[in-house]
Amino acid sequence: MSVRQKLIVVGNGMASVRFLETLLDLAPNRFDITVLGDEPSPGYNRIMLSPLLAGEISISETVLKPRQWYRDHKVTLSLGSGSRVTAIDRSGKLLATANGQVLSYDHLVLALGSRANIPDLPGSALNGVMAFRSHDDVNAMLQAAKQHKNAVVIGGGLLGLEAASALSQQGMSVTLVHNRQVLMNRQLDSVAGGLLQQELEQRGITFIKPARTVELKGCEGQVKQVVLDSGQSVPAELVVFATGVQPNKELAARAGLSCQRGILVDQHLQTSDASITAIGECVQFGEQTFGIVEPVYEQARVAAHCLAAKQAGKKVAFVSPTTPVRLKVTGVQLFSSGDFEGRPDDRILSLHDPHASVYRRLVIREQRIVGILLYGDTLDGNWYQSLLEQQEDISALGQNLLFGRQLTAAA
Repeated sequence: MSVRQKLIVVGNGMASVRFLETLLDLAPNRFDITVLGDEPSPGYNRIMLSPLLAGEISISETVLKPRQWYRDHKVTLSLGSGSRVTAIDRSGKLLATANGQVLSYDHLVLALGSRANIPDLPGSALNGVMAFRSHDDVNAMLQAAKQHKNAVVIGGGLLGLEAASALSQQGMSVTLVHNRQVLMNRQLDSVAGGLLQQELEQRGITFIKPARTVELKGCEGQVKQVVLDSGQSVPAELVVFATGVQPNKELAARAGLSCQRGILVDQHLQTSDASITAIGECVQFGEQTFGIVEPVYEQARVAAHCLAAKQAGKKVAFVSPTTPVRLKVTGVQLFSSGDFEGRPDDRILSLHDPHASVYRRLVIREQRIVGILLYGDTLDGNWYQSLLEQQEDISALGQNLLFGRQLTAAA
C-alpha cells in the first residue's frame, strides 16, 4: 500500500473548495489533505454576499461545504486567525502558522484570494468605512443600516452596484460615486449603462459621476461625510469601497516565488516551484489576474487534474475562458461577454427599445460573434455565448440573429 502524499491547501474560499471537490473525485485516496483558512467559518460563496446583504437569503445558505463534509472526506480543516500561514520554507517543505505550528508538505496549493483595494485617503481609517468582501463586512453593513441613514458606495462596477442596491433594500439612503460617466464601464456601453442607471434611480439610488473621492470626514471617530474632487460633500455614516481588489501575493513573495501583480503560474497552475500550485484570485496568468468566479473554478479544475495525473504525466492546461458577466440585482437582467465595444471594421447589430428598457448589441467579426451585450431581455444570452465560444460562422443567420434563437430558427 502506497504512502499518502501530504497535501496542504492554504485558503478555504471558492477556489479551494472547488479544487478539493475535483481532486477527491479524481484521486480520493492519494493524499493526506490539510486545509488552512484564516476566517473562523468554513468557505462560503462570495457571490451570495449581495443577496445576503439584501436580506434575500440566510448566512447558512452561503456556506459551500459544512465541517461535516471535511470530516466525511478525511480532510483536516483548521480555521481561524491562528491558522494563518506566516512563512513557507521551500527547501525544507515546511510552513509555519500564526499559532506556532510547523507543518510539512509534499505538495502545497496556495489559494490565498485577494483583498479589497481601499485607497489611502484622509479619513479612510474612520469607523463606518469598509469593503464588501466577507461575512464580517456584511454583518457590519447590516448593523450600520439599523443605526444610520446615509450610505455612500464608491465604485460603479459589479460589486458597487450590488452593494448599493442591497443597502437601499435595507432602507438606507444610498449615493453611488463612480469615476467614469458610464456605470460598469468595463462591461457596458453608454446605452446599457444609461438603462441600468435609470432602473436603479427609480429604486431610490442617487448617482454622482464622474467624480473622485478625495477625503472622508468624521466626528468622534465615525465617518460623516465623503468629500469629492468637485468640492461637494455627501453625508455618509457608512462608506463602502468597491474599487477593485489586489491579489494576496505577499506570502508567496516572501517565500521567493515569482510574483508580479499576482503569483505567477503556468498553464498547469504551477508556480516557479514545482512543488507549489497556486489558484484563484491570488494568481497571475500571463498578464491576467482574476476577479470573477468562472475562471477561478476552471483553474481549480485544471490544478486538481494536473495533481491527480502527475505520476502519469498527463496534464491538462488552463485556458482563460471568455466569461459572461451578470449583475446580481433582483429584477435587473444584464448579460455582457467578450469584446462588446468592437473595432472600427466590425459589424454591429443593435436593437434598442427605450420604452421596454430592452437593448441588444452583437459585435460580428469575420462572420463570428466576438461581443455580446444584452439588457432587459437576456433569455438568449447562453445561446449567443455558445456561438461566441465555438466561433461558429453565423453568416447564414442574417439579421434575424439579433432577435434570438427562436425567431432565427423560424426564419
